[in-house]
Amino acid sequence: MIDFEIGRIGTVSTNRIKFRSRGLRVDLPGECFQRSFLSFTSDAESFAMGLSDVLYRKFAYRYLSYLQEIARSSEPAKPSSIHGLPACRLICNEMERLFRAHFFQPIAAVAG
Repeated sequence: MIDFEIGRIGTVSTNRIKFRSRGLRVDLPGECFQRSFLSFTSDAESFAMGLSDVLYRKFAYRYLSYLQEIARSSEPAKPSSIHGLPACRLICNEMERLFRAHFFQPIAAVAG
């Protein structure tokens, strides 16, 4: 389930995009979304290209597509890992860390 909200929050005069999906949250000023999306995609692609194993690289790109859809506020099916390999969990963790770094900018972090 996705909770989605665009609007004014508190005393901040900018529109913010806020929603939550499957434990991932997007909270940033509306005017920053496109830049954050492109920056996230670039960093995630760089991470994926750095993987030496072709299967892991393909999985990383599938997971990137999944996270991009979440950022666009849709509810895609989560890609399954390759035979439950621990490396896939590590790939997911790193991609989600990148997602949070680019899309979660609460008001306190932006204002301060």
